[in-house]
Amino acid sequence: MNLAKPAEQPSNSYKRPSTEYNKHPNRKSTALRNIAAYIILLVICAIIFTPLISTLSLNGGDYKLHLKWASEMESSHTLNLPHPLYHILVIIAKKLLTIDYTQSSTVVTVIFIYFLAILNFKILASHTSLAIAILLSTCLLIVTPLQLFYFIDHHLYFGYIGISIYHSPTMLLLKPLSLLVFCCALKSVNNQTNKAWPSGVALALSLFFCGISKPNFLIVVLPAFVAFLLITKRLKNMLSHTYIYVWFFLPILTLLSLQFLQTFILQDISKVTNDSENHITIMPLETLAHYSEFLLAKLFLSIAFPLTILLLYPKQFIKDDSIILSSCCLFVGALFMYFFAESGSRIYHGNFWWSGQIGLYLVFLFSVAFLLRNKKDLKEAKQGKIKYSLCFAMFFLHAAFGVFFYKQELFFNSKFW
Repeated sequence: MNLAKPAEQPSNSYKRPSTEYNKHPNRKSTALRNIAAYIILLVICAIIFTPLISTLSLNGGDYKLHLKWASEMESSHTLNLPHPLYHILVIIAKKLLTIDYTQSSTVVTVIFIYFLAILNFKILASHTSLAIAILLSTCLLIVTPLQLFYFIDHHLYFGYIGISIYHSPTMLLLKPLSLLVFCCALKSVNNQTNKAWPSGVALALSLFFCGISKPNFLIVVLPAFVAFLLITKRLKNMLSHTYIYVWFFLPILTLLSLQFLQTFILQDISKVTNDSENHITIMPLETLAHYSEFLLAKLFLSIAFPLTILLLYPKQFIKDDSIILSSCCLFVGALFMYFFAESGSRIYHGNFWWSGQIGLYLVFLFSVAFLLRNKKDLKEAKQGKIKYSLCFAMFFLHAAFGVFFYKQELFFNSKFW
């Protein structure tokens, strides 16, 4: 090869500026398309969720309780809750926009739903067209379990692992923040972590905001991430860097320790809610069985979509890092959901259910990403198109049940939980 050859052909020198010039319009065009997609998602989120969140902020039990605490927090100027992010943001929005608590709650919550839609879109858009990414991102905001037992027990929530729920404002803040933590943690595995302090700061900050929105994902991601490193044989390498200790273990353990101290030692939550003292107890199936039967069947109906992919593409599915980590999150979250409870008056509040729900949401999102990313390979084999179509048919069936659940929540406000 003669590396100097292009210099002997002057005519080639006129092509390079043209190539460089053409790159900028392409980047500009892509940026404009992305901005258009963000605007479309904003309109979709506003249209779909503003009526529901506004109604719940006015009448929903969890919203009214949290807004009461926000009011008390504003008047007393004290942070008496271990997860005050929603309350602080509501107070700030109320003052900045000169609106009431109900309107402020609606603004804050819908913004976080939109934030989740954007994160979904960014993960999916690199593997498919913008239109399909917008469609799937929107569907992921409403997917629910296949609530087939509704025709028997009239429950759409109890007994299942919820995926898209609306009655908890703190959970709606937690979902996008959990996704940020997930992506930062997964990215850190393949980076030069001993040198990547900016990514470490990003991970620590995402952990902090995730924890003060609701601690349920922090108690999941710590053991899940360690399990992921063990499964993928990366634990020894990660433990050899200070990165994981400073930016991952330390923020989680510090924040959870402070929250545990405030909640279960100082009993600040019990003082705020005027409840009796409570503690964490191991009570297998107690909180779920209190509200519903058919728990095993409802478990499989909750995970039908990712389970279908696992059954149809077992070898490819278990080799995907995002699938492995999200599945670890689901497994740990489900352990908390099915086996742990709080004692005292909050025993049946189901406050550990959120852990299983956020884990399942991550599995759904990265299962969709898995299908899009491997579309060509998955459809090449014999009967590949049928299996691939079956997977997406199952996903859209979850979305169809999600539409029904949304309608019931909008018009009947938890009547058919």
